[in-house]
Amino acid sequence: METTSLTFGSPIWLWGLAAVPLFALLYAWSQFQSRRLITKVVAPRLLNQLAGSVSTTRRIVRAILVLSAFALLLASLAQPRRGFIETEIKSKGRDILIAVDTSRSMMATDVAPNRLTRAKLLTQDFIRLFRGDRVGLIAFAGSAFLQAPLTLDYSAVVNSLDELDTNVIPKGGTNIAAAISTAEEAFGKAEGQTRALIVLTDGEELDADGIAAAKRAKDLGIRIFAVGIGSPEGSLIPIRTDDGRQDFVRDQGGKPVQSKLDETRLSEIAAATGGFYIPLGPDSAKEIFQRGIEPMDQSETGLLASRQPLEQYQWPLGFSIACLILWLLLGERRRVRSATRAVLASIALASPSAFAAADGLDAYKSGNFENAKQDFESRLQQVPDSRELQFNAGAAAYKLGDFPQAIAHFTDALLAEDQKLRANASYNLANSLVRRGEAAKEIPGKKADWTSAIEHYNETLKLDPKNKPAEENRDLVKKLLEELEKQEQQQEKEEEKKDDQKKDDQKQDQKDQKQDQKDQQDQNKDQNKDQKDQKDQKGDNEKKDGDRGEKDQKGSSGDKKEKEQNPKPGDDQSAAPTPTPGEKKEGDLKANNPQEQQPAKPDEQKPGAAPGEAGEEEKDGQMSAAQARGLLNSLRSEEEKVNLIQQQTSQDVRRDW
Repeated sequence: METTSLTFGSPIWLWGLAAVPLFALLYAWSQFQSRRLITKVVAPRLLNQLAGSVSTTRRIVRAILVLSAFALLLASLAQPRRGFIETEIKSKGRDILIAVDTSRSMMATDVAPNRLTRAKLLTQDFIRLFRGDRVGLIAFAGSAFLQAPLTLDYSAVVNSLDELDTNVIPKGGTNIAAAISTAEEAFGKAEGQTRALIVLTDGEELDADGIAAAKRAKDLGIRIFAVGIGSPEGSLIPIRTDDGRQDFVRDQGGKPVQSKLDETRLSEIAAATGGFYIPLGPDSAKEIFQRGIEPMDQSETGLLASRQPLEQYQWPLGFSIACLILWLLLGERRRVRSATRAVLASIALASPSAFAAADGLDAYKSGNFENAKQDFESRLQQVPDSRELQFNAGAAAYKLGDFPQAIAHFTDALLAEDQKLRANASYNLANSLVRRGEAAKEIPGKKADWTSAIEHYNETLKLDPKNKPAEENRDLVKKLLEELEKQEQQQEKEEEKKDDQKKDDQKQDQKDQKQDQKDQQDQNKDQNKDQKDQKDQKGDNEKKDGDRGEKDQKGSSGDKKEKEQNPKPGDDQSAAPTPTPGEKKEGDLKANNPQEQQPAKPDEQKPGAAPGEAGEEEKDGQMSAAQARGLLNSLRSEEEKVNLIQQQTSQDVRRDW
């Protein structure tokens, strides 16, 4: 450990110390303004009596403590440091040299802004990827030079990289073989596959054979990775002449030189050592590191020394906390000695208000609670913060049955600093809540007061665990509250039952109304049906009368016609031959000879004639017996139909009634 001077990790916080004097002036001005405003309200002769207990010295000391705590906190945030601890860490990695082409062809602008600048940026990308690897830098053109030897100090390599330009190597050209030879000397004679050379160039090798040098490097365990900077199409190489004009590099004939990327030569050089070639791209550094450098074996690259500063912020932070604690403990009031307190107590007892308080207690003890309450409340107007008077006034109001007023006084008495007085106030407050709950008419009011009373009984038992009356009263109120809840639940059930009954009655009323409407509709339908049946019956009777007359006319005319067509035996006309019994039975087959004449059929029976009566004779102007029986049967069927319709109609009418 090395002892050095005091430093700060974040010194910007120290500017906050300039605000400390401003806060001090602001505090002094606020105190002056407060004093001036008080003198406008209070007479000077009464000022010391009213504010005499405030110590000006204590107030100033408290202000100094607050400002000191603020200043020390700012100093702690500034991270004060004193001394360092040096540590050495063994690092493992690889030896890597980066060769950057600094020839004039690297000033070509086929890649923006130019080839050399892009090569520098790519080198910085490589350095950010290395962890524990020793890195060196080689600059080469017509010859090569070790710009930065192998080291773990990456910042030194970056500083050397910033110094590269086309004037570092006086000899022009692009001698990749010279860069490989310089790398061999920088690596030394160490063995192992932990050495790599990264060549950043446009590949226009004109002075030597880089492939032969690459094969020699392979025998030494060096792998070469090449990155082509430029484009195959090429670009002119801009230069500035001595007189300040912009021009291009020209050959011996005065023609501008077109510099092109030689990817073939670079690929052959890299492949000769087991490496590879890639063109310049956004991920060129990452690709070479992951594919080429990272798979290589690691070896000890040396000791990495680091210096860690010793933080000293704990000291100002601790003092700041101490100042805040003192500020909290130190009050602004003067300390009053015991003798002074005794004098003040005697003066207070001798005052008229003290006699008033004594009168109130005497009235309470004698049972005159109304006078006691008045005395205590009048005293409270003079000393509104007296918790004892608030408790006494609440007790007097409780005795008078003024429970709301008693609750208000006992609630104020809960703020007493005396634990015993606070316990008594909580107990009496609970009793007052119970009494007010008993007087409440609604169940929610009772429930709220009794629940609050149980809470205050519990608070009383916390302050005074030996208070048996509080415990007994709490248990009693719990039972009352349980019964009240049961009663409330019973009322809710009865109300729900009433609501359900009311809903059922409403549903029944709606159902009855619907049934009445339906019955009225059925009655209307039956009346309409009766009217329709009566109309149908009337039409059927009229139709039957018409059919009877028509049938009578048809019967008489038919008989006359039949008589003319079928004359009786004995008439002048000859009778048709009739088949004799036994000649042909009903159902016999026809004769085989189709030419044979079949015997003539007898006259068909008349409709309505009975079997075996077809041959009955009819007299002129008279109806045969068969016709009479047919007419009688037809009339009988019509009569039965009419009687059936009348029977249905009478049944429908009886049902409507």
